[in-house]
Amino acid sequence: MNAVDQHRLCLWGPDAGAAVDGEHMMCTDAVGVLQHGVALGRRTYDAFRKQMGWAADKPDRIICHQVGAAHQKTLLEAVGISGEKDFTTFEYLGNIGTVSLPITAAIADEREFITKNDLVGFFGIGSGLNCMMLGIRW
Repeated sequence: MNAVDQHRLCLWGPDAGAAVDGEHMMCTDAVGVLQHGVALGRRTYDAFRKQMGWAADKPDRIICHQVGAAHQKTLLEAVGISGEKDFTTFEYLGNIGTVSLPITAAIADEREFITKNDLVGFFGIGSGLNCMMLGIRW
């Protein structure tokens, strides 16, 4: 799903209107990304649950795009998932962009947070705003 009407929440380059020593900087409306990203995440999660047909207590585990604690807490509360089901790496890797979800999944697997036959939700919400959720039997 998407909320492309929110495409100007994160800007880089000449569109951002910010430069330091001639170098372009990224400008982000962090509050807007959180507010509109969580709303989009909620709509996407509702469609995801319907499509997957999983029981109300599923998924067993989730791996999300790793932005930070505020985004994680707000999204999990919005979709009604316990933080105990989510594996995070932002505490020591930070927000590493598009590679955060696959790296976090690999670390979760190495640390046996995800085990064979777990129903796992991969949740990605990114600037633009775009959201994708994938269900996997591990």
